[in-house]
Amino acid sequence: MGEKIRRWLRERRAQLVGTLPVIVFFIVLFWVVQLGFGDQYLLAVSPFTTLFETRLKKYNPPSQYLRFFLVSALALAGARVAVSSLALCVAVNLAMPFALVFMRSSQLNPRRYFPYTMLFAFLQLRPVNLVDSLATQAAVLAACCVTLSAGLLVAGAVRHRAREARSRLHDCVRRLAGDLAHAAESGIDEPLRAELLALRRETAALAYSAREDSSAPPRTVNLLDMLATLAQRTAYLAGNYDWNDRHRTEHAALLAQLAKLTRELDAVVDANADAARRAELAGRAGALLASLSVDEPRFRIFCRSYLNLLLLILRTTDDPRQRVWHMSTAHAARTTLFRKRPTLDSFEMRFSVRCGIVLAVSCSVNLLLPVDHLYWYVLHAYLLLQPFPNESSRRMRTRMAGTALGCVFVHAVALLNLDWVGVMVLGMVLVAPLYAATPGTVTSAFFATAYAVTMASVSIDDGYAMVMRLASLALAVVTVALVNRLVLPTSDRRLFAADVRQLFAMVRSGWGLVRTTLDERVDTVVSSERLLHFQMLHTQANALLDAISEAGEKNAEIAEVARYRDAADRMLFCLWEIACELEQLELLVRLGAVGEDERDAFDAIADLAESHCDPERFGTGVIIAVPMIGGLGSEDVRYVLQQYVERAGELRRAVDDARGALVERPSYLDEVRR
Repeated sequence: MGEKIRRWLRERRAQLVGTLPVIVFFIVLFWVVQLGFGDQYLLAVSPFTTLFETRLKKYNPPSQYLRFFLVSALALAGARVAVSSLALCVAVNLAMPFALVFMRSSQLNPRRYFPYTMLFAFLQLRPVNLVDSLATQAAVLAACCVTLSAGLLVAGAVRHRAREARSRLHDCVRRLAGDLAHAAESGIDEPLRAELLALRRETAALAYSAREDSSAPPRTVNLLDMLATLAQRTAYLAGNYDWNDRHRTEHAALLAQLAKLTRELDAVVDANADAARRAELAGRAGALLASLSVDEPRFRIFCRSYLNLLLLILRTTDDPRQRVWHMSTAHAARTTLFRKRPTLDSFEMRFSVRCGIVLAVSCSVNLLLPVDHLYWYVLHAYLLLQPFPNESSRRMRTRMAGTALGCVFVHAVALLNLDWVGVMVLGMVLVAPLYAATPGTVTSAFFATAYAVTMASVSIDDGYAMVMRLASLALAVVTVALVNRLVLPTSDRRLFAADVRQLFAMVRSGWGLVRTTLDERVDTVVSSERLLHFQMLHTQANALLDAISEAGEKNAEIAEVARYRDAADRMLFCLWEIACELEQLELLVRLGAVGEDERDAFDAIADLAESHCDPERFGTGVIIAVPMIGGLGSEDVRYVLQQYVERAGELRRAVDDARGALVERPSYLDEVRR
């Protein structure tokens, strides 16, 4: 028991030390606002502390600091319009989430909306600040942005965030080189196959988060994108390949050469590395590509695509003046539509609607009723509303328990009759465990209540403060529970079906990219961005399937999906293989493997495949393309297309075996009754 207590104390101490920069930032900003503008403007401190906490562990480019000011101005303008009248309050609170939630969040990164939407909501908590003192409120936000920028600049200089992504890049390159060396020595066994798939997931997640959250400098983001593609191509090689003794003997030497090149790449991938050594490595990689002679199609395609991308990495690293990857306006628009779907079936749209309704209801009540500290209703409702309803339900339980305990604590403190200085000192002490606690836990809710009610007791009676805290929480729980249950409810089954249907849509979009590549130059960043998004969505679909399978025995509503676990696994595997084949096909087309005299035949094959990409028809009729595929001149293109046809048929059988349970959306009544 003593050892458990000591371990618990060590963990809590480490957690407190880890959050020390956030705690210090909160206290500094608190006193900047308190001394500079007054306690009626302190509600802006929490959103900016959340922004600091969010950006602390990420790379912050110069544009990020400008974004703090611009989005804060947008939130201020929206909040000012919202408090003008009841009608505008409802309209603006319904509309703003589509700018702050839909555009920033995704099912893969659902909480990106949180800091700025929190600022927009919290600015409405005191309407009088916006109506009578708008200039002062704007000055408060400017001071907060300046303090935030200064804090992040200091933290970045101390922690060298720009270098951390480079360090992780080098780690992944070394892992990839080691995996290739192991494959050369022992072939691809099950442990190595699992390692390659894990490396594919990790590099994809690293590259995706670096691009999505600006967690790395732009040039490092490019390298992470290309490394993720290297890892994906290596995992594709291992995904469905018979590594018998003959293949191991034939390909061992070539795999060893690729491992050696990759290991040396690790030493020269930085821009300040020896340029002569980098040029020599590029020369050897180019010579190996030119002399490549491999009979087995899958391995030949892998080697060519791997070496081509290796050369691209070396060229990108070698020239410091080379532009950072960017998309044309047309490609950027296509990729945005590829990732954001403005339909009620998408996670972003469904959560935007729920968030808008919760804000519209709670902010309207706060605007209409002149009740002191009723703004806690808005605060509770916003914090209880989570992207996934199950998380909202958990937070309702923990927040009710923590709030009740916090009120008991405040009642005990009230017996001490602390003066203003004592209350301020106690409040600053409570900040440390508040930010050290895990969000959404009873501990977090306890310290949040203890801090908020203690500070409120300076201006109002502590008994009234406790009653308002509990009453506003009860009202928020009812509001959020009703909205989650009745307004566009979202279960794991619906999310899984939406993910799967989006994966099918991405396959269709992949064919569109192949067509575009036939006619115009397409930067590698376009295919890389799409491939990363496909991989991340595929990973989430797998995670949802695991959750559904675990809950299937307890919840009859999703048991139907759980019964078809084997078919679902086959379906997801086939979708991943098909996406890999389309990426390989796009590369071959980019390298000129489809001649002008073959364009008509290739277009006919693409028409046939693209017209059968919805879940209900996928794989049906594509067998007609087999004779057309045989007429193409490139052996590699023929092989990839034949693999696509075979995989499409296998995918069709998997969906049919599940009798539609994997792709059909549950009905509204099923979602409400769950």
